[in-house]
Amino acid sequence: MSSSDGNRNQRFLSKVCLVTGGSRGLGLATAQAFAREGARVIIVARDQQQLSAASAQIKGDVIAIPGDLATLAGIKHVVAELSAHVDHIDVAYLNAGRAGIKRLDAMDEETWDRVFDTNVKGTFFLVQAIKPLLVPGSAIVFCGSAAAKNATAGLAAYGSSKAALEHLTRIIAAELITEDIRVNMVVPGGMNTDIALHTDGLDPENSRAFRERIRLGTPMLREGEPSELADAVLFLASSEASYITGAQLAVDGGSANFRRPPS
Repeated sequence: MSSSDGNRNQRFLSKVCLVTGGSRGLGLATAQAFAREGARVIIVARDQQQLSAASAQIKGDVIAIPGDLATLAGIKHVVAELSAHVDHIDVAYLNAGRAGIKRLDAMDEETWDRVFDTNVKGTFFLVQAIKPLLVPGSAIVFCGSAAAKNATAGLAAYGSSKAALEHLTRIIAAELITEDIRVNMVVPGGMNTDIALHTDGLDPENSRAFRERIRLGTPMLREGEPSELADAVLFLASSEASYITGAQLAVDGGSANFRRPPS
């Protein structure tokens, strides 16, 4: 059953669920899913206009906080705003990320640093900053990528950063397990989102071609829907996954495990 269905139970009733990168795409879909199951949702993103539009689409109790999570100053600002609204966090879905698609000869230091600052450094220091708000029984879910395992031209910075984030997931899970905080990762493959049409480093035409290559390389021969990724996040964040930590859940149409033979 998809989390878009109206008869899901209220697994997150009165829970405080933080979603970074929550103004569009996979983050927005997941924030909407948490809200449908009764959560108080806090979305964070850089763009105030997109945040306002996203808040209007989320039916339920939602707080929108603008902030750049790639810098320590931005993280400090976001956590201060967060602490002004809530005294604890039950779930943190850390979805904010950058792609920076550039091949070897075109890669520059600014793009490389921006990707790693957002996907790795910012994620680590955000966890450090919100840790005092996490309570026993809470859950962190990171957003990885199939690009961490599947070498794709142009994804040197993105794929490497997501591979680093995979290992970071395991390390943070090991550190927080004694505090009864579970830490897991969803690993999406090609997803059907508007963001993919405006990927950092690609113009819309090349982005469509890039998406088509990803689709043809996926055993299911289709992109995943945001609601399918949201279902996986909510499962890992819920008590249904109470004996799971340090794990990765691939939501990628089988691409992490095998290739579909040519027809």
